[in-house]
Amino acid sequence: MKNLLLICCIVLMQFATNQLTAQNSSLTKLLVQKGLITQREADSINTTSAFNEKINLQNKAFTLGLEFRPRMEYRDGYKQLRNDTTQAAFFGTHRSRLNFSYSQPRFKFHTSIQDVRIWGQDGQTSTTGSLNVFEAYVQTYLTDYLSIRFGRQKVELDNGRIFSAANWSQLGRAHDGVSIVYENEKITTELMGYFNQTSERIFETKFSPTTFTNYKLLNIHYLKAKLHKNITLTTINAADGYESKLNSRVMYVRGTSGGRLDFEKNNLLITCSGYYQYGQLQTNQEISAFYVQPEIQLKIKKLTSRLGAEIMSGDDATAKSKTSKSFVPLYGVAWKFMGNMDYFTSFPKDVKNGGLINPYLFLTYEINNKLVVRADGHLFYLQNNVLDKNKAVLNPYLGFENDLSFKYKFNTYTALDFGFSYLIAQKELETIKGGNHNKTPIWSYVMITFKPELFNYKK
Repeated sequence: MKNLLLICCIVLMQFATNQLTAQNSSLTKLLVQKGLITQREADSINTTSAFNEKINLQNKAFTLGLEFRPRMEYRDGYKQLRNDTTQAAFFGTHRSRLNFSYSQPRFKFHTSIQDVRIWGQDGQTSTTGSLNVFEAYVQTYLTDYLSIRFGRQKVELDNGRIFSAANWSQLGRAHDGVSIVYENEKITTELMGYFNQTSERIFETKFSPTTFTNYKLLNIHYLKAKLHKNITLTTINAADGYESKLNSRVMYVRGTSGGRLDFEKNNLLITCSGYYQYGQLQTNQEISAFYVQPEIQLKIKKLTSRLGAEIMSGDDATAKSKTSKSFVPLYGVAWKFMGNMDYFTSFPKDVKNGGLINPYLFLTYEINNKLVVRADGHLFYLQNNVLDKNKAVLNPYLGFENDLSFKYKFNTYTALDFGFSYLIAQKELETIKGGNHNKTPIWSYVMITFKPELFNYKK
């Protein structure tokens, strides 16, 4: 009888652990919505839960997940100003992914297979496939805190401004290499190394892709530490090297160093990030550039307000210099920072090397636990002097963008997104982007995401 009771207790404990793990994220989300805890506290709880689950895992597990994400877009001034002859674009795309994960004590394998396509790009009987591997890596745990991850993997660090998996893009972004990861309940640190080649060579390491542009070498160190119950420090130090276009044995390396400091108390978050860029560009030009982003965030009941600015340095066109002052946000995402219409995503080209100042106000209102509405406002200014075709200095003010959106969650695995954006452009933007500033650019999309867990087996 005692043995039977013991077995029942063990089974119940295992069942409870599994259920708590599965429901932990939903529970913390509900507490945030009720205003009982902050989002940062919820993230900390989820991280601790995931960490404890990892170090206590004694069973084999296999999960299979699906993501299917069709999106329709209407573009009439997206990325580029309209003119008298342009007509609007309308198209559909989708991303379908199968996510496979297998784990056992001190070992994990994950791969993500995806098909990304524009509706109609292939004929009805086409044999041209678009299937590819988004991620494929093995992670082995040397200790409870230290692991090594090998293979193709996404790199999503801090808020995604410097390194991001670019989830909005249907393709996403991933890197091929090795990551050494150390994490406990207070500190997470990663040391990453990536080295690219386009073929298996007998001699040399020439890297000259013809259909894309990429670094030859990338090294990253990432650190996130809880300094105090209200203070979190994040640092990123990166070095990316590009092969000289004149001599394949020469590589020019650009360094980027900085981080973020967060102070959070109750419903108030004050944060500031800053980065300095140095070294050499692929053209062998020296670079000395900076990026700063201060922000204050306040949550009052269901309304979250974020007021801040991005300052990205640029070159002064009226003063010749051998050193570039134009900051490049490496392999991050611009979509959620500098406006949904993507007018400023490729630096320094999109601002003619003039840098950018982007004051912003984001308002998010949670109507209920299913529906969230959001309004983002951006002002755009050149950070430094840019000349027009008559060699006159442009007025720095470029325009105002307003991004309106809502998200409706039908259930835990289905969500509908809708967005509408417009830009009130100044004449100066014509010099930067071309087109006619009097014709108001607009862009809209509707997207539905299905992301169910298809299979979950534990032994």
